[in-house]
Amino acid sequence: MELKILNFDKEVLRPEFKTSKNGKWIEYGADNNYPAYLLDVFHNKSNKHKAIISKKVDMTSGNGFVKPQTAELDAFIKNKWNSSDLEQISVRLNYDLEIMNGFAMFIKWSIDGNRVVEVEWLPFHKCRLSECETRILVSKDWGNIRKSENKPVAYPRFNPKSTREKEDKTQVYYHVELSNGIDYYPLPYYSSTLNWIELDYEISNFHLSSTRNGFNPSFMLNVATGIPSPEDMDTAYRQLERKFAGTGNASKMLVTYSEGKEQEPTLTPIQANDSDERFILIHKEMITEIFIGHSVTSPMLFGIREAGSLGGKSELLEALAIFQSTYISGKQTIIEKELNKIAAFAGVTEELILKDYSIDFNSITEEIK
Repeated sequence: MELKILNFDKEVLRPEFKTSKNGKWIEYGADNNYPAYLLDVFHNKSNKHKAIISKKVDMTSGNGFVKPQTAELDAFIKNKWNSSDLEQISVRLNYDLEIMNGFAMFIKWSIDGNRVVEVEWLPFHKCRLSECETRILVSKDWGNIRKSENKPVAYPRFNPKSTREKEDKTQVYYHVELSNGIDYYPLPYYSSTLNWIELDYEISNFHLSSTRNGFNPSFMLNVATGIPSPEDMDTAYRQLERKFAGTGNASKMLVTYSEGKEQEPTLTPIQANDSDERFILIHKEMITEIFIGHSVTSPMLFGIREAGSLGGKSELLEALAIFQSTYISGKQTIIEKELNKIAAFAGVTEELILKDYSIDFNSITEEIK
């Protein structure tokens, strides 16, 4: 008997960064679209992952900036030539930083090239580095650059010394948080947790598919017509894999045809012993691993009440103080530092400072339920 096992294991692999075939940019992953994958994971894969990132952004930049004391800083924050002020832009930069570990902005200079007059958020997933790393190529959709509207456009990287040249009045401020041993593009800080984040989606997808299909068990299929050639076996294997492999195909019905009883295929149910208990254990471990990957010190801050925790006001404030010092302050410093570099070229001498996050206890009960 020949045995074929349908395998739908998909490990989340680290992306490769290499020069494109045309030599014009550095590709961001095997299909040059790794940021789109990270955005899909954020929006569509795990509600826990999305909730953690959204809460972190709220904690980091949701309270805005400390009130400016000078007219120059006030004007810089208002960013009057753009539809978004700096507080709105900082939130968008923060989302890019949390999801992709980098952010970008269009920086627009005055006609004489002596002063920054406008800052505009540039979605990080639209950016690619040129091979020489001195220019940033921008496309609306890197997955379909053959369309004329998606053709990459090159902009110079932020460089105040070159602004007197006419074509350099609009530059791109491109910031990434690089890791040791990683060149060109950043990896998200939670990259080692992507398997667990994907698992969250796969488990929910499996249960949804099983529910829709009446909780029918999986089957082992034996075709009693003799052992086919390797080519025919591979063809049948690929067809079955396409139809039935994956969590979205859980508990689907299989229809077969045969010439006589002796040639009918045999379907043997494969019962998953203690599957409910195993899923409960996996789910608990998955939550723990996702929180660890996100450097969460207290799940209570994200709406998860821990066993043995009273969840009172003092305990919540203590958890917030720890997370502020161990995580949030570091992220705020990254955004403040980069924006202050730009502000200096807008004639600003006062420092731009993000407010610490605070909890409005007037809007919630004393006991966290």
